[in-house]
Amino acid sequence: MRKGFMARNLEDPVKEERFLQRIKEEFPDITWKTYRYITQGWDHVVLILDETIVFRAPKDMLYRNEFKNEIRLLQYLKKKVNLGIPDYIYVSRDGSFAGYNLVKGQELTTSQFQNLTASEKETAANQLAEFITTLHATPQSVLKRCQVRTENLEEMYEELVRDTRALLYPRLPEKYIQSIEQYFDELETALGGNHPKALVHNDLGWEHILWDSQKKQINIIDFSDRSLGDPAIDFTGLQEYGMAFTTQVFELYRGKKDEDMLYRSELYFKRVPLYFMKDALQGYPCTFEEGYEALKNQFKA
Repeated sequence: MRKGFMARNLEDPVKEERFLQRIKEEFPDITWKTYRYITQGWDHVVLILDETIVFRAPKDMLYRNEFKNEIRLLQYLKKKVNLGIPDYIYVSRDGSFAGYNLVKGQELTTSQFQNLTASEKETAANQLAEFITTLHATPQSVLKRCQVRTENLEEMYEELVRDTRALLYPRLPEKYIQSIEQYFDELETALGGNHPKALVHNDLGWEHILWDSQKKQINIIDFSDRSLGDPAIDFTGLQEYGMAFTTQVFELYRGKKDEDMLYRSELYFKRVPLYFMKDALQGYPCTFEEGYEALKNQFKA
């Protein structure tokens, strides 16, 4: 799931052979027989060595400048959470790339989730609620030390409306345009409240939720979009598993709640097709068709 930063034309700054060479130079004790080079991520290129060590390199300067702060925050969180998260033990001298021992588990896709037993789903709900509760309780002193940015929801809303009208409306049937305009009115009203903010993962969807079937444990990866924002956002991606499961996690959550919190998460989830379509048109690794199919499900016309 992509909740939407301003799209940029991203190119891989570290070519495959050069990336491998840099790892050899920086960490000569690491050896490997096989590797996977992954470039289709939104913000980073990835090298996985022997399916045991993951190296990531930011694709642009925005994420490169934030990378050291992400690593610093994860060092704090690993002492607080009871599940697996990336623990960067290999950091290049210039901070341009870093690596951690592979976090166990498979992506908990919607089909994988459906295959879980009732007991496993309950375990997953409890672990996700505990993780989100702990994450949201991170003190301001830590956020300041790790230079966590503050999410400007109003600015993101204005950008979404502007880009949707300019890029998507010329490509969409009128029936969807009317539904989207009604949705924008709902979203603007919801964002107008004075909601408390907390440290949020900000992209807690199935791509970043892993299920370790041996340990019956949830693990979480990719904290590159973390921010100080609306706690409701971390229940948004869970809706791909269904509202019943999302509600279960929300009820187990022990952080500060307000009466509209789950409703806002539903509104945030409804943005996803719009972001997929506009991001596809702006060069991100997704397709317009993928977003359009999701649009037909989210915006009944």
